Amino acid sequence: ARSSYEPKDDPSIVTETLRHFSPPRKVQLRIQTHEPTSGRVSMAGTLWEASPLLADYITNPACPLEAFQRMRIYEGDSTTNARLQLQPSTVVELGSGVGLASLAAALLGCRVYATDGSPSSIRLLGENFERYAVDCDVVPHASMLEWGDDDAADSLIHNQLLGQFPDIVMASDVVYAHSAREELSQTVRRLCPKGHTQGRVLIAHRWRADPVDEQSFFELFDDEFDREEVGLDFLPEDSYYRTRSMIDMKYPVSIFEMRRKS
Repeated sequence: ARSSYEPKDDPSIVTETLRHFSPPRKVQLRIQTHEPTSGRVSMAGTLWEASPLLADYITNPACPLEAFQRMRIYEGDSTTNARLQLQPSTVVELGSGVGLASLAAALLGCRVYATDGSPSSIRLLGENFERYAVDCDVVPHASMLEWGDDDAADSLIHNQLLGQFPDIVMASDVVYAHSAREELSQTVRRLCPKGHTQGRVLIAHRWRADPVDEQSFFELFDDEFDREEVGLDFLPEDSYYRTRSMIDMKYPVSIFEMRRKS
């Protein structure tokens, strides 16, 4: 069975197309633009710009990451064209928001743990994942995880990942508040610790007000991780993603892949 949901003029639903599936998959996600009690913009309930790019990258058949390489992207896969693993890759997303990247990984066949520190996000994740439960070999699991909470990260590792570190830690649009950067880097290191050289960290980032300051967050990892920016060849052929800023010559959104140094 395939999930089906066709909202009619519903502003709380956004539609994204995962173009690398054959045929392309449209996914519709419940969002929440404002918090119901305060009326403030909902950071967790908004689909920010970097998340669709991260989802596009991990579902790209040319994605070089082994965790995604062997998964399936074609309906009715046969043994000749399937990308299958006997043991599904494990993926943890930090700051999952409404869950687009997590859902994309789950549709590939990965075992996905979507985390966020916002109760609003956990509610939205649950609703969005349930809508596509019939399409996933393993339905993504949504759980609370506040950055910097080592006990919560250890609980995720020991109780849900059965003592194994994830193959992939991924996130998008999470480098925006100075107050949370140290905690975020702490949790990334907890989930991809020293010695876990097979693990990979993927962070998609939309450059905003101060690219130099934002770049400094990624440089914090350089003593312990090898870091590489995903090349232009993997970006959609869309002028938005391929037009450099006249100020700093950066593309609007970057994806960084990091791996522990040997």
